[in-house]
Amino acid sequence: MALNHQRHTDKWWETEYSDNIHSYLQYHEVKWRMVYGARSPQIHLRPVLLKTIRNIAKTCEMSNVCVHLAVTLMDLFMDNHDLKFDTIMLVSFACLTLAAKIEEHCLKIPKLNTMQNVISKDVTNSHFRKVEMKILMFFEFNVAVPTVAHFIEFYKDHFYCDSDFYHNEFASILKDKFNRMILSYQDASLESIKLISYNPSMVAASIILTTRHSLGLVPCWTAQLRKVTGYLKKDLVQCCSLLGRNVMQHRKFLPIDEGYLSSSPRFQSPIIMASKKKRSHIDVPNVILSKRTAF
Repeated sequence: MALNHQRHTDKWWETEYSDNIHSYLQYHEVKWRMVYGARSPQIHLRPVLLKTIRNIAKTCEMSNVCVHLAVTLMDLFMDNHDLKFDTIMLVSFACLTLAAKIEEHCLKIPKLNTMQNVISKDVTNSHFRKVEMKILMFFEFNVAVPTVAHFIEFYKDHFYCDSDFYHNEFASILKDKFNRMILSYQDASLESIKLISYNPSMVAASIILTTRHSLGLVPCWTAQLRKVTGYLKKDLVQCCSLLGRNVMQHRKFLPIDEGYLSSSPRFQSPIIMASKKKRSHIDVPNVILSKRTAF
């Protein structure tokens, strides 16, 4: 699944195959994703890891889709492994580099020296590649998966229509505010571990519904959005509630981050159900020299 929007002239969501691609992404998000149990002993470090990924992505001018993919890989890998404290930052960085190799131009893939201030200076490129390989092997080399940001890109042409701002002299201001709120809610969706258990397409649709409701657009869920996303308004209520609750809890930590670039079959249940990987503790000798060890 090549979804590097900056790498191609044509945007996949504007082609004649967009509907087929969207259907495949919705199928793939259910088939691929694992059950998330929030079982990682290091889950309390997740906010720090998330902030680190965002900061590096901003410095390297990465897209939102890259950040979301990196966080997805990190969350699921952490959930199924007991990672040693000194290694967890290295694993999060490896998830980011793997995501960048899929979503970004090669010049934007971060180098190991980017992380030298937070990981051991004894970590070499060879050692780091072994960590990347362990992650790839865990996911059976299938790491190009759809995320919330991917679906937001597909839905963006249907966020609103001109009739939503009819006779409004501040239409351009409202549209700009709408787009900024979408980015804010996207960031908010990364903060909540409860939203990880929902299909990314559902979270993306809920972000749009929540934004339209917040701005007082009527109707808050249009027939076009229902057709494009495949979701009824009632399907999104629970997810919207979690999203709104998370925004209220983290409001003071949610400025709009201009550092990110815009990249830019229906289900019986909104909750993802897939095969569960066995949780394990991995010890890879000699992956990192000195007192630090890899897993």
